Amino acid sequence: MSDAKTKILIVYERSGMGHEVMANILAEQILQDANIETLRYTITELLQDPLSEFLTKTWVSAWNFFIRHNLIGLADGLINYLMRLILLPIGEVSSVTAMHQTLDKIAPDILICTADTAGKCLGSWAKEKQIPFFLVITDLSVFIDLVSTNAIHICYFPETANAIQSFPFQLTYWSHELTRYSKILEQIRFISKCFYDFVLCYPQNRIYRNINQDYQPQNQAPCQVIGPLREAKHFTTREQKQLRDRLELSPVDSCILIISGSFGGNFCTKYLKYLQGFSLTSLVIIVACGRDENLRVKIEQIAEKNQNSQVRSLGYVDNLHEWMSAVDVILARPSAGVLLEALLAHTPLLLPRQAAANDRGAISFVEKYQLGECFRNQQDLQIKLKHLLEEKIFYQQRIEAVLKNYPSTFAEQREKLRRIFLQ
Repeated sequence: MSDAKTKILIVYERSGMGHEVMANILAEQILQDANIETLRYTITELLQDPLSEFLTKTWVSAWNFFIRHNLIGLADGLINYLMRLILLPIGEVSSVTAMHQTLDKIAPDILICTADTAGKCLGSWAKEKQIPFFLVITDLSVFIDLVSTNAIHICYFPETANAIQSFPFQLTYWSHELTRYSKILEQIRFISKCFYDFVLCYPQNRIYRNINQDYQPQNQAPCQVIGPLREAKHFTTREQKQLRDRLELSPVDSCILIISGSFGGNFCTKYLKYLQGFSLTSLVIIVACGRDENLRVKIEQIAEKNQNSQVRSLGYVDNLHEWMSAVDVILARPSAGVLLEALLAHTPLLLPRQAAANDRGAISFVEKYQLGECFRNQQDLQIKLKHLLEEKIFYQQRIEAVLKNYPSTFAEQREKLRRIFLQ
């Protein structure tokens, strides 16, 4: 019997916290084993191309700038749509040879990807080598590059699996295999056909699926639904009264936590001012600023000018999951990550309806299962917050109804995923 370790390669990208967080969870908490060698590479590291690295850093910086300044439409139009419609096919054609050559050197036994845009190239290499390939979908809604004919798709919820299986695999993007051996004419045909399918025929062939409807199945892509997955600490049992005592929060006040993920910026200051303007009695507003010290200073300055409510600012803390359980409501920028963490904290969400396409799935999921409320403007926010505080037991019951369908402990989730990956 061979003593060789199973080599697992996890491909991710630093284009958003979700991709890297998931890669780290898989490598450090799910697949850590004496018999497994786990490697992590970014897409740019696989390509070993300075230009690719420069372009990735440029568009990531642009995305972060747009989101931080609440320019959602611009981020969506330029990056989520235009780059995929125009640059995705060209990028896949130009990167396939370099990526396959690097994969040859690494020679993994199992290939896992948590990133966008790499599924087609990775899938064709996995097919050539006849090894398992898994696409871990870190959002709830999906674009075409997160759907592969050669992958097993790992999804949080059935709605994402339904969206994945709604894409027509007879279109060139899926029916035409790209490999390092593809001739130049084949590559040109692939690019031109993708342009025809998704640009000229865009009304019929959308590149995006939200989870706000039930789609008719058009393919049989394998999907595994796993439920919420975050770091092990999020699965710990947390009792609100004990947490409030320890975090020095009043047991009788209504507490709301404002979170903007890794972006901070205008989101937190905007909604802090809104909440202060409501003049709600016994409301404690906690703003998670992370490592953004400039934001923390702004929050404290705003709190000093308006003392209608208690305001606390948090710097970077490693127990944010406990704060999420200690409060009554989480007001957050929509994302799959904050949805999963709020679910595991058993705390209802309050989300603005304005969100980039990749984050709209969180809004649709919250509304479908009544896991919180979504608002359109300042007046709507006040109405929805009042309702959440008055009916918080109802929302907690709705959260529990969703969670009962999935593993309740991290050990159970770990075992489930290991069975999927190592089958």
